[in-house]
Amino acid sequence: MIDDAQVAAAREVLRDGGVAVIPTDTVYGLAAALDVPAGVEGLYRIKGRLRSQPFQVLLFDPAQLAQTLADMPPGAAFAASALLPGPVMCIVPDPHGRFAAAAGDRPGSVGLRAPRGPHLLADLGLPLVATSANVPGEAPPASLERVDAALRAGADVVLDGGELPGTSSAGVDLLGIDDGDPATLVRPGPDPDAVRAALSGSGVDLL
Repeated sequence: MIDDAQVAAAREVLRDGGVAVIPTDTVYGLAAALDVPAGVEGLYRIKGRLRSQPFQVLLFDPAQLAQTLADMPPGAAFAASALLPGPVMCIVPDPHGRFAAAAGDRPGSVGLRAPRGPHLLADLGLPLVATSANVPGEAPPASLERVDAALRAGADVVLDGGELPGTSSAGVDLLGIDDGDPATLVRPGPDPDAVRAALSGSGVDLL
């Protein structure tokens, strides 16, 4: 399992432009530091993804999540705060372009994830650009052993978080919330009823 020394070593690798295999609260992912262009390019290369396609952004640090929500339009921030942290990707506005490195050809928005802890990855202290650690068309991996061998070999550091739940996060589109539109469930995730209940409790309708 992950310890402080491994997290510290992974932080240095990511700061130097490396790519990591990391656990989340759902499945294993591939990640690079958001603010290190070489790492982001490496992530696109290893995943075999077109540069026009977006990635999600992972915020393990609660303080980084709070600051990000504070910078958003109020409706989207309020709705996202009902779901995060947790096994949900919220598609939200990025009005200041902070997450442009992950946006692909969709500038002005970001798929935001804040995996639920507690775990040591908050100590990375880095916002991460990320994607699931699977070959397109294959199931996202619930254990390190199920991560494709080529993806593991392409990564610069691998963190073993043990067996994970194995169902990808829910996806909720919140881009129209501040214009009076409902939220839209674009991926069911492990518990769509819980997503609906959390938004309903905040007065937000979910299609």
